[in-house]
Amino acid sequence: MNPLALERPSRWRAFGVAGVFALALLPSFPLLREAASGQRGLGTFPATLWQSFGLATASAALGFAAGLPLGVTAALYSFPGRRALLALASLPLLVPSLLWAVGWSALLARVAPGPLPGAAACVVVFATTAIPLVLLTAWASTAALGAGQVEAARLAGGEAVLVRSACRHAAVPALLAAGLAGVLVLSDPAPGQIFGQRTAAAEILVSFAALFDFGLAARQGLALAALVLVLAAPLAAVAAPRLAAAVLPRAIRPLRPVWHREMAALAAGGLLVFVGIGVAAPLAGLALPALRGTALARAGSEVVETLGNTAIYGLGAGALAAVLGLLLAALAGRSSRLRTAVLALSFLLLALPSALPSLGLLRWSGEVPAALAPVFHSRFTVCVALGLRFLPVATLLALRGWASTSPTWAWAAELHGVSLGRYLARVLAPRLAPAVATGLVLVGLLSAADVGTVLLLHPPGQRSLPLAIFTVMANAPEALVASLCLLYVVGAGALLAALPWLAGRRL
Repeated sequence: MNPLALERPSRWRAFGVAGVFALALLPSFPLLREAASGQRGLGTFPATLWQSFGLATASAALGFAAGLPLGVTAALYSFPGRRALLALASLPLLVPSLLWAVGWSALLARVAPGPLPGAAACVVVFATTAIPLVLLTAWASTAALGAGQVEAARLAGGEAVLVRSACRHAAVPALLAAGLAGVLVLSDPAPGQIFGQRTAAAEILVSFAALFDFGLAARQGLALAALVLVLAAPLAAVAAPRLAAAVLPRAIRPLRPVWHREMAALAAGGLLVFVGIGVAAPLAGLALPALRGTALARAGSEVVETLGNTAIYGLGAGALAAVLGLLLAALAGRSSRLRTAVLALSFLLLALPSALPSLGLLRWSGEVPAALAPVFHSRFTVCVALGLRFLPVATLLALRGWASTSPTWAWAAELHGVSLGRYLARVLAPRLAPAVATGLVLVGLLSAADVGTVLLLHPPGQRSLPLAIFTVMANAPEALVASLCLLYVVGAGALLAALPWLAGRRL
């Protein structure tokens, strides 16, 4: 096999892409059989699902309204502390929403005259995650503009025309990001449980863990998945072609953010407001009780106890997602149709509720032969479920890395008689390493922050740190819970700061 095999179109590429996504969906298949058997019915779940849809819509609307202008102005203008503010603004994406909910709950208990309604509190927490997702999407879309386009808009009408034009350009990607944020809200059970608001994701966990009704949980999970797919399919159809074009490199003069006193002050002020409300306020709610007494010391021992499992779950899931994402990028190759199909399927996979594969794996664990039972009741199963869950993140980065390579490299390698193994090791591996490493780190952080999958699949005594917080927050002292949350946020922030060094600065 020679290096040109990586560039030639072939039917096996489409079959390979279908096989990888079938593997990602395989753990969910047992739910179809489970939902079809036994007594049918959803009880009060449709009403709960409608409430969750309202929370998702409100969170997505807030994310779009605030994230679009923040991302556009941050990409166009330079100001002191720009990189640090963008990093702080993206921190909520890598931390469980559970922690922000705990922080807001502790803060509101001290400063609010009365309890905040559960629905409003949930929207605040969910918007804390939706705004950074829209912000980073709008920033990336605006940063992809050419310097000539920006200069032409500036000459046509000044900064006001430039910002309006850039907002129109980034509106569609930002709207897609807001839609994805709303879809992900439907799969998040933690804020609703903390603020006493019934949500669809929490109802599924209650049906399985409290009522021990696996069939009901399966039917509820499939009903939630049906709603998610109805909402996500149009978004995927619109987003995939745009993303497929966006991952391709462009030979244009890149945009450079410029200094403009008024606009820089506006951009910096907007980011400061969000960081203050969305990050600093809940952190203050965590710090106030955490700094009292010996809570931090006790939390430190809990962190040490769960740190190994948290790292194993994150690194295992990141490695699996990085390998499969790179495989999907290689299978898609130079075909625009396959790239579009991969991105559309990735969008739908990311939108599916995390409870589906977890419940499916649990059902399989009770039916496999005794020789395979230790595999299904191990940390390996948790890593597989998390890696398949966040495979789309690694796939998007791998597609961008593969698009930065040139097909002429394979032609040159073939001309000089370079073997495929040597071509992969000496040419492609150094080029793709930053994208693969970034995918591994990001998927690792997202997997380490997951609660639902680990809650359902973790072996006895093998908790992660977020799961430890989730399981003890109802009975442990407030200071201990706040200390655990605060230490997790500090650790995630340190990893986020080290991400450029861990993944390589060339990306």
